[in-house]
This record gives sequence, structure tokens and C-alpha cells, in this order.
Amino acid sequence: MKSFKIILPVTVTFVFLVTADYAQQGRMYMNINYGLNMPTGSFQSDVVSKASYLNWNANILYGLSGRFSAGLQTGYNSFKEKFPRALYNTKEGTVSAVLTNAVQAIPVLAKVRYNLSTSGIIQPYVGAGVGGNLVSFNQYLGEFSSGKTGLYFAASPEAGLFVPFGKQSASGITIGAHYNYMPFKYGDINNLNNWGVYAGLKFPLR
Repeated sequence: MKSFKIILPVTVTFVFLVTADYAQQGRMYMNINYGLNMPTGSFQSDVVSKASYLNWNANILYGLSGRFSAGLQTGYNSFKEKFPRALYNTKEGTVSAVLTNAVQAIPVLAKVRYNLSTSGIIQPYVGAGVGGNLVSFNQYLGEFSSGKTGLYFAASPEAGLFVPFGKQSASGITIGAHYNYMPFKYGDINNLNNWGVYAGLKFPLR
């Protein structure tokens, strides 16, 4: 009888964990997030030094197993900064002007995510995306402008938390952080790498 009292709770707990683990298998989810991104390295020192508040991403992921899901992600990232009037050397000579740098990026990534936990009030996860970025860089120097637009490689590892609305809810809040690896070559600019934090909603599509 004593052994039964020990085995029963262990068995119930095991069944609960297995059921929760496979709850996401075969289901499709959508995540929509708003983010704040901060330039790093030469992007911060040579192009834009300020944080950007014009960022969002959305992904659709399909549960391949209880913990592993894969799909596609896209979004929009915008950085812009205006610098005080100064003297700049150009091909036409020295110009006294206000300098403005503007960068927009639209990523399209193949996305994978692994849920470290599939039950509980807080469920941590890690993930990564690999694909391309449609980048538009524009520099305005008074009445003169120059820039470059093209498709470039992109990679974005992430870590975050999913907080369901209830014990049995498949919908909830996502909070996370990611690093955006964005190679880009134009003049003295070597990359547009940045990191960011985001928050949004996750919900099943079916």
C-alpha cells in the first residue's frame, strides 16, 4: 500500500508531462511582436548610435514535436539619426551640412524554436532564424544623397519566455531578446548588426 501511494503520484506526474509535451505537436502557431533594437559595433559608431523603436516581427511555426517547431519569420526594422551641421569632405569638395543616416531592413528567415518547457506559468525557449534581409541604406548630406539597396544574408538567434493566459491555454505573451547578424558593405560600413528585446502575443491558428 505504501509503494502504491508513492507510485501513483509519480505516474500521474509523468503522464501529465508527456501529455503537455505533445500538446503542441501538429499545431500551427503565430507570434506577433513589437521590439526595441540597439545598434552594435561599427553600425553604432559609424551609422546610427541611437536605439530604434520602429521594429516588429511575426512568425508562423508548426509543431514538429512537443518541443520543436519550425516555420518562417518576417518583420521590419528601421534606424534613423540626424547629426548636427558640420564640415564633410565629398568628391565635390568640403560641404557644411546636416547629415542624416537612415536604414530599413525587411528580413525573411527560416525559423526554428525549441521549447525548454511546455508546462508551467513561465515556459522558456530558444530559437534561431537564417535567411535574407532586404536592406535599404540612405545617407543625406544637405541636398546630396547616396545609398545602397540589396538583399543580404541574415541570422538571428533568440531566447525568450512564453507566459500562457491560463493552465490549459495555447495563447499567451512572449517576451524575449535576439541578436541580428546583418552583414553589409558600403563605403566604410562593414555591417548593420544589432540586438533587441521584444514582447508580443502567441496564439494557435488551428
